[in-house]
Amino acid sequence: MLNKYIKINPKVEDAIKNKKPVVALESTLISHGLPYPENIKVANESIKAVEESGSIAATIGIINGEIKIGLDNNDIDILATSTNVQKVSLHNIALSFLNKQNAATTVAATINIASKIGISFFATGGIGGVHLGVEKNNDVSADLTELSRTRMFVVSSGAKSILDLEKTFEMLETYGIPRISFNSDFMPGFWYEETEFKVDKNFKNIDDISNYLKIIENLKHKSSVLIFNKVPDSKGLEKIQIEKWINQSVDKANSKNITGKELTPFLISEMNQLSNNKTLEANTALIINNALLAGKISKEFYS
Repeated sequence: MLNKYIKINPKVEDAIKNKKPVVALESTLISHGLPYPENIKVANESIKAVEESGSIAATIGIINGEIKIGLDNNDIDILATSTNVQKVSLHNIALSFLNKQNAATTVAATINIASKIGISFFATGGIGGVHLGVEKNNDVSADLTELSRTRMFVVSSGAKSILDLEKTFEMLETYGIPRISFNSDFMPGFWYEETEFKVDKNFKNIDDISNYLKIIENLKHKSSVLIFNKVPDSKGLEKIQIEKWINQSVDKANSKNITGKELTPFLISEMNQLSNNKTLEANTALIINNALLAGKISKEFYS
């Protein structure tokens, strides 16, 4: 039934059919995560990074109510420049089919779709998680529940800094989601290199990560595996400064009564302004870096 709504790029379809390395990429960063024209640049640079590693890139989005696996340049331009692009997770994705809308897929929606067509690897900037003030608003990203029930090998720079990272880290353990890392003993803080939260295992090389993931697959482990990859050294920011900007941004959001799905893009935009675009530079660097690592691991996994 899902095939009724899906169009797969022939190059991606061939790779899936022949068990070649494929890395899924999400499209929310194109429409809601990054400003124009950085969004187009990062989307294309991420595809390039995956393919330079020897894997096939499959950016996923919805164009005119149809899921497209492997967006082309025109599709990316539509999501990057249109003003009416929806942001869809699992609770509202069917509405984009019904209304024949253009829509960008979140982490949760992307891994759900990718897993159903046989893709095992996914790269993103940062996953969603437990939001600040969860005690009052019960705001927890659907990314976490989807990660808990769909096996996908996910490369990210942790959860976005604007979230409650401690509660997010603990919830990952509660959901049985392995938290491993590439060349770091700690979960990264998205815009800054490391939090104080120690990962389950720090892997020093890609071969070892690949071998570990093969064990996960053979065990038929239910959940995704998070492979943390910290922001490149030259782009990482200071934790203390990030926290100061977050507090200012949250205060402004509260004063404007901005909540729900509008909150994250608002906070990210505010952080970009307060940091003179240093957070934007870190964000773009880590997204591309994560795509490259995912491509390398996927290539090794299928070799």
